[in-house]
Amino acid sequence: MKEVTLPELVGKTGLWVDGDWVETKDQDPYGNVRLLQLADIGIGEYLDKSSRFMTAAKATELRCTYLQAGDILIARMPDPVGRACIFSGDDKPCVTVVDVCVLRPDDEIVDRRWLVHQINSAQFLHKVSSHVRGATRQRISRSDLGRISLTLPSIEEQRRISATLDKADAVRKNRREAMKLFDEFLRSVFLDMFGDPVTNSKGLPIQPLGELIKLKSGDFLPSQNMVQGGGVPVYGGNGINGYHDQGMFQHRQVVIGRVGAYCGAVHVTEPICWVTDNALYVAEMDQRLTIDYLSFALRFARLNQYSNQVGQPLVSGSRIYPVTIPVPSNSAQVKFESILRKAESINIKQRLAIRESDHLFHSLQQQVFA
Repeated sequence: MKEVTLPELVGKTGLWVDGDWVETKDQDPYGNVRLLQLADIGIGEYLDKSSRFMTAAKATELRCTYLQAGDILIARMPDPVGRACIFSGDDKPCVTVVDVCVLRPDDEIVDRRWLVHQINSAQFLHKVSSHVRGATRQRISRSDLGRISLTLPSIEEQRRISATLDKADAVRKNRREAMKLFDEFLRSVFLDMFGDPVTNSKGLPIQPLGELIKLKSGDFLPSQNMVQGGGVPVYGGNGINGYHDQGMFQHRQVVIGRVGAYCGAVHVTEPICWVTDNALYVAEMDQRLTIDYLSFALRFARLNQYSNQVGQPLVSGSRIYPVTIPVPSNSAQVKFESILRKAESINIKQRLAIRESDHLFHSLQQQVFA
């Protein structure tokens, strides 16, 4: 085994570049070239979320780098900084934004699945965090990312490791898909009882969020300070992104992604939890609201549309306080919670299964990359 850096894995025909500097004025919703965003990059998973486009003529003018299926995309901004996935391809030609590194490795040197698992490992992300710069817009430069070393085993060993981790990761994904179906059922129940909060189709009384809730930012907790075996879930903008041995809260919290690709995403935490500064939490709530009703109403409000349009996406209390939501009767909200509680036993089992599969995956990952 030998120590290598990411630029050393590209070989003679590979690629190691940043995405392209494409401003809002360069984009065209009717363009035939897709512009991938940070929101498309999950932890080991290409999320295929964004809908930004530009014309081929503009891409040529800006000398954009076109992506190929199999390229590794590495996010230089949170949440977390350094997460990576493999681009699976698209019907349209694709380019990506400047805060994404594009790595096209030499397949004779490295197995791409192994490399993505390695980059997303706690050990590698810990090294990434030591190079992160910026107070409000944290990022790592490509040059700093290119200085981080990793241990490269034989190609045969890489393939064996990636096959093992892929199987463990598949279990996690299957359980999360089951959770998505459960969430869709609950969304249907919500719409049946309260209508669409955006259009207020039931004609309920409405009030701005600023009169109903007060938001605060979570506390800074870098990944290297988390205790993976601690058992206390740590919530960021994308939900649980680690575990710790102590919590900030003893009761459930409504959490809203504050910055980056997951800004505006809404989660309800487990009773004992930690919320990082990549998210906001509801510090005060009108007594007429229940946590579960509020969380669903906020999800339907699509809060990410209120993020700033320049630089890194960011939401704040001042941006979303003017957003209005319906305020149904407390009895209707309690009835909705009663339905949730009846389904909670299934939900709890599913969450425990997800946590178990997460711990298994991270344990395997830590062992192979230690």
